[in-house]
Amino acid sequence: MNIPPNDLKPALQSRDGAEDRMEQIRELLVGEHLRIQEARLAAVESRLRDLEGLVFRRVDALTARIEALAADTGSDRRAAFDELSRMVLDLSENIHRLSRG
Repeated sequence: MNIPPNDLKPALQSRDGAEDRMEQIRELLVGEHLRIQEARLAAVESRLRDLEGLVFRRVDALTARIEALAADTGSDRRAAFDELSRMVLDLSENIHRLSRG
């Protein structure tokens, strides 16, 4: 069953034409909807990136604040300990003076 190549061309062209028409119909039926959904998805992804950046910045700021508070607390604790040590030394000296006197 040999079909001459010239006889195949109209069949292929009609198939291509039918596919083109189907693509046009698909575009008419769902093309706008797909474009709207893609735009919405792009907006959501953009907003998500913005929110991620905001969250990361806030976490960094919170971490810095916690570290600063920890440093302040450590510094306050050392200062209180130093003051307590001085008071104990003063008390020791006073007791020593009173015991001699």
